[in-house]
Amino acid sequence: MSSERAVRLISTGKISTAAADRPTAAPDRLVAPPTAPDSLPLRFDDVFRRYAPYVGALVLRLVGRAADVDDIVQDVFIQAHRDLARLREPAALRAWLRRITVRRARRWLRKHWVRRRDRETDVDAHTNLVDAGASPEERAEVARIYRMLDRMPRDERLVWVLRFVEGETLHSIAGLLGASVSTVQRRLRAAEATMATTTGATRGAIG
Repeated sequence: MSSERAVRLISTGKISTAAADRPTAAPDRLVAPPTAPDSLPLRFDDVFRRYAPYVGALVLRLVGRAADVDDIVQDVFIQAHRDLARLREPAALRAWLRRITVRRARRWLRKHWVRRRDRETDVDAHTNLVDAGASPEERAEVARIYRMLDRMPRDERLVWVLRFVEGETLHSIAGLLGASVSTVQRRLRAAEATMATTTGATRGAIG
């Protein structure tokens, strides 16, 4: 199966959401009366209930390891709870959480990259990335893509996933990562070169 198809499997829902959809409990002290999470004042527990599955699914696609999703989701919402009162536009909530999620995943990847780089293989870490409806070939291809991502430097990996799996523009990736567009372009070229050399993965236009 082509790597282009593996990317489509990941980005169109064949990646498993079992780990991302597990209810992650918010601390009791954060529970408040329900209100609409798209109106002011924003209540943390409503934001958490509505967006935790979204954040979890994004984390899973970024880091590729279901066992670590809960910890990163908790980190995202700890920061969200701390800063939620500063958010003045409810319509910006999803994008705001997305930025926090990408940066928390980036921090996690920084801590774990050396260990992943030095490990020759770690097949088990990727076995539940794809849902039960996928064929063995599909599961193997997606796991192979993530094993290649595990060998990439953190920022090249994130740029590749955000561009090809999440469908972000170069400008939006620059904003999410706090980098210039030219830096994003350079990292994307490096990631594509790695994929093309080792897996024959699809290349996309840069510009």
